[in-house]
Amino acid sequence: ILGDVLTGLMIGGILELLWIGELPIGGHIPVHEVMLTVSIASISIIAQKMLGQDFLVLHVLGSDIDASILFILGLIILLLIPMDMICKKVDTTARNFNRRFFNAALSDLDKGFIGSVEVNNIKGLCVFFILNFSTIFALVLAGVLLTYFLLPLLPKMVVMSLPLVFGAACVLSISSAYSAIYSNKSLPVFLATTFVAVAATLVIFR
Repeated sequence: ILGDVLTGLMIGGILELLWIGELPIGGHIPVHEVMLTVSIASISIIAQKMLGQDFLVLHVLGSDIDASILFILGLIILLLIPMDMICKKVDTTARNFNRRFFNAALSDLDKGFIGSVEVNNIKGLCVFFILNFSTIFALVLAGVLLTYFLLPLLPKMVVMSLPLVFGAACVLSISSAYSAIYSNKSLPVFLATTFVAVAATLVIFR
């Protein structure tokens, strides 16, 4: 949708691997990785286009490399990771609505109103879509505006340290993937990690 598939795959893959071990077991509500990943990837790509392709260029091995996505992504990760509490609140609200719709459908089903099951299912889907879409829209809008106005104003030392945040996320992602492989002997996780590493290399050195 945003016209940068490789960057989206790189960001999405790395962030998804961070929370690969999070499972909704019992009453535990894990990190809403989908909402955070979509928001961070969208903000990073949009902000890079708004700030310009030549915002931050590195000279490596005799060639210029557009590294702005690394600096932008580092800032976005710092800004949005704490927003997981908002995503969890939204997820909890959606679950509560779905519980009400389920109980209503079950009650109507006992009374013989079979059509109520379909109606309540549609209600649940609509509530889920509205809550998630509005939250992602608000996060993306706020994140893009903050990045656009804040990043150029940050001290140079702070800006130059932002890629370290992205590097830390990569290391944690690999560690999380290794943990999943070690405990579950999961080949798909290893292949996904390899794919993300290749995608990251292509994005940085394209």
